[in-house]
Amino acid sequence: MKLAYQLFHIDGASCERDNNAKEVRDSLTIPDLGSKTYSELPYKPNYPEHFKPGESGLWFSTYIALIEFLKTDFDALLILEDDIVLEKDFLAGAQGYLDRLPLMWDFFYQYVHPWQGANNYRDEHSFGDTKVCRSYQVWSNACFWVSRSGANKLLDALEFVAIEDAIDWHILKRGMTREWDVYTLKPNVPMFCDIAGFTTTIQDG
Repeated sequence: MKLAYQLFHIDGASCERDNNAKEVRDSLTIPDLGSKTYSELPYKPNYPEHFKPGESGLWFSTYIALIEFLKTDFDALLILEDDIVLEKDFLAGAQGYLDRLPLMWDFFYQYVHPWQGANNYRDEHSFGDTKVCRSYQVWSNACFWVSRSGANKLLDALEFVAIEDAIDWHILKRGMTREWDVYTLKPNVPMFCDIAGFTTTIQDG
């Protein structure tokens, strides 16, 4: 499986985010898609009035990344926010989980906040695997994978469905209804990643 990654980061946002973004890039041995971020693009689409700048920025950056991804021959794209912390064996762990997914999958969330595992997971989310299950979380795009099928489904849907929700909820609620095939890790399974706990730039900026 040919893999690439896209890290969403704006240089100069903060020293701690700049340093963390460098560490993430230095740790990954798969190609960097290098898609432009929202701040680098002249065109800015309209989003709901209740969206904060970070929410609309993340939506459009994801949109552009998926367009660029589909121009390549990569099989899956890893999307990361710049507050993610990756363990040294992250890619080996990720590959092991990707190999466990059903043949037809759209999105795989490798980071799940522990609260969601403790409060949202139910037995019906399992499809028989001991580590991977159908998604049960409702927020956080800190670290997730997109297949070509998933990218096509999201982009195709935007031709007919108005954007009303933040990008994480937009994807995840379609996993709950099984409209899309969205998977994640069962509670207490190693994620090989965590979030650094920086002040959020999605909700606050």
